Amino acid sequence: MGSSKRYGWVVLAVLLQAGSASAQIVNVQALFDEKAEPGPAAAIELGGDWRTGSTELFSVRGSLVGQLRSERNLWLGVIRGEYSFASGERIVSQVLEHVRYRRRFTDRVSGEVFLQHEYNEFRRLQLRALLGAGPRFVLFNEDATGLTFGVALMVEHERLRKDGEADAGDRYTDPRMSSYLLGRVKLMENIQLVETVYFQPRVTRPSDLRVLNETLFAVTPNPRVTVGIGFNITYDSAPPATVPALDTQLRTTVGVKL
Repeated sequence: MGSSKRYGWVVLAVLLQAGSASAQIVNVQALFDEKAEPGPAAAIELGGDWRTGSTELFSVRGSLVGQLRSERNLWLGVIRGEYSFASGERIVSQVLEHVRYRRRFTDRVSGEVFLQHEYNEFRRLQLRALLGAGPRFVLFNEDATGLTFGVALMVEHERLRKDGEADAGDRYTDPRMSSYLLGRVKLMENIQLVETVYFQPRVTRPSDLRVLNETLFAVTPNPRVTVGIGFNITYDSAPPATVPALDTQLRTTVGVKL
């Protein structure tokens, strides 16, 4: 891809989805195009599900990812939303925006600063805001394999929606450590496995812990088409009242490069 070219991905079909989409940790590391040449790039992802008959379901989701890369600097911006209705009732409603800046100091060491806003009705989050910074280390990076480690100190502010629950309207402002390990393995010429694990303990009480494990298989049958199969497990040791501590999500998408 030339430095002046832009690219887009449109998800034509969402083949399988199970579990919950209410994960609180968002794996933005998987959204970086590490092979992009200097210059701007953008990607659009759209997906939906419409069922009638014994199961009445309508779901729509989308995301916009923008990236600006120079020799040492990299900016990433993400906007993501999802809405779903089943039997006339809204079952998913969430919006997220994330901005991240990365500065490369050496081939293996860089620094990151990020800002995030989130609204998630079904985690009862009226507002979640993050501000954080920390180093990122490329442990090794070969053609067939790679491993990256990052850690950041972030300040998190949450405000729960005002409803009938005991913790309705509660506000929390806490420091958390956010560390991640991202590994990739090239299984075949057109098949890649990407594994990402996040740990986010609260600094003032480490037993208050959030964990994300994301496994992604990316299959590229030709340069214009990509099929992704991903499975996420998320855990929150202290979720809001009525929100489950453990979430799982399985999703398959088909993408076409424009």
